Amino acid sequence: MAAATRGCRPWGSLLGLLGLLSAVAAAWDLASLRCNFGSFCECDFRPDLPGLECDLAQHLAGQHLAKAVVVKSLKAFVRDPAPTKPLVLSLHGWTGTGKSYVSSLLAHYLFQGGLRSPHVHHFSPIIHFPHPGRIERYKKDLKSWVQGNLTVCGRSLFLFDEMDKLPPGLMEVLRPFLGSSWVVYGTNYRKAIFIFIRWLPALGHSRGAPAGRRGALSPAAAAPRAALCAQRAGPAGPGAAGR
Repeated sequence: MAAATRGCRPWGSLLGLLGLLSAVAAAWDLASLRCNFGSFCECDFRPDLPGLECDLAQHLAGQHLAKAVVVKSLKAFVRDPAPTKPLVLSLHGWTGTGKSYVSSLLAHYLFQGGLRSPHVHHFSPIIHFPHPGRIERYKKDLKSWVQGNLTVCGRSLFLFDEMDKLPPGLMEVLRPFLGSSWVVYGTNYRKAIFIFIRWLPALGHSRGAPAGRRGALSPAAAAPRAALCAQRAGPAGPGAAGR
């Protein structure tokens, strides 16, 4: 009996070890581990460009040129397995032109978690940079935030809202991240996306149109473009009328 008991111990130890390894594997975020050790990691980056095109066609009125530029830029960037620099989009215009709406759609159709994705970072001057006198501290923090998040996942989106309200000089710390270098501060950043939103109140007056009218979002969804939306059916993406 004693011999039989001793013979079973190795099997029991092996089963215990396997159980321990399973528990450890479940506790670790394997996706994050892959991101830390390889540039191939896409995190929760799941681009749905046909869905984005369809949603823009149905719900964004009067911005044909902007839609074409955004979609063309995204297609080229997403299809490039090794981009030489990050994608930088600047959305500017007066109130009602759909800037915030477009940015929310981009997050929704590019990342599995949309705006709630841990790799989508939304910066607001009122929330994150409220005191102009603390500009040097903000510069240090912003550089650290961007660098740290790109280290966790190269496929990150950084959204800067209301650029016209940011403290002067703050964006200078982003210059190294926006160029065509291979590595900045030891971080690979070429697959990142930066979106800058700026309100230009004078733009509408210079064209003789009141703010929020020309090019504004239609109150009801536009008629579907059959040729464009044939591959996509379902409700519209998140977001309210742009600011």
